[in-house]
Amino acid sequence: MKYSILVVMFLLSVNAIASPSGDCSGASESAVVELPTPLSNWGQLICTPYGHIITNKEGWVWSNPGSYSPVMIPSQMVRSNPEPLGNKSYFTKIEMVALTGNEAEVSRKIFEAGFDVSETKPKVYSLKVASISGKKLGFQFFDYGNSQWGMWCNKECDPNSKFMLLNMAERPNK
Repeated sequence: MKYSILVVMFLLSVNAIASPSGDCSGASESAVVELPTPLSNWGQLICTPYGHIITNKEGWVWSNPGSYSPVMIPSQMVRSNPEPLGNKSYFTKIEMVALTGNEAEVSRKIFEAGFDVSETKPKVYSLKVASISGKKLGFQFFDYGNSQWGMWCNKECDPNSKFMLLNMAERPNK
């Protein structure tokens, strides 16, 4: 009996991690509502009155360094005045792949411009998202193990677009 309860608790916790947040009822069957790993470790998909967004997971903060403004990836992909489209604005693609070799090294060098060079080489990931609107966005994520960062990379990566992914349950680096 005790093991059955543990199995049920495990299955419920996995479902809670994988499920999007907010009211996603009525979303198209073509809507992508699950995030790939490792993005799902740091982020979640939320269904809002303004469409689906990818943002920080509970207990995490995605923020621009220095400005402490939140970072999110909206499916509407507009800079201002989003329309209240609800579940009519969604992602048709959320794809994350690990970069290796020269591709990872070039991305890391662009990202570390203006920073002290880390002794640790991060795992580098490329995130590509597409919306029902036909618009596409690209990002790179850098996992240093004890810290994670992101950078906007549409046609090319912009080192001035770096953002932090802070796990509020962890102590900062010493």
